[in-house]
Amino acid sequence: MGSIAEAHSDAIFEASAHPPASRTLGVVGAELMVRSRVTALAAPRGWMVQDVRTPAEALSVDLLLVDLNRDADLRLALLGRVRSTTPELPAVCFGAHLGAAGWAPAARRLGAVCCANSSLPKVLLGQLSRVPG
Repeated sequence: MGSIAEAHSDAIFEASAHPPASRTLGVVGAELMVRSRVTALAAPRGWMVQDVRTPAEALSVDLLLVDLNRDADLRLALLGRVRSTTPELPAVCFGAHLGAAGWAPAARRLGAVCCANSSLPKVLLGQLSRVPG
């Protein structure tokens, strides 16, 4: 017969277990800390997070998240190439609020939802809930 502590620890494990991933969030260029925060938001909602470095890798994702804090021109060019093969793929671009005048218009022309770093959790949660799964 198990102890109360054993039963309690099983209940905690079951409650904290993530549901199986059914959708994939592709991440372009996010640093480890950002990627960890994104995974913490997405995984409990049934999303798997995958790095995307090429347009071919984007073919297997359901939502694309593009970090424009660094190398914005290169990452926007990648988004443009992705758009040429999968124009319907939803995308979210994020970056520094102060630099948004430089990157946001180009990202919007490519059909991406844009937000500042500080708004990313709220915007990402909204987009995760909109993608059919």
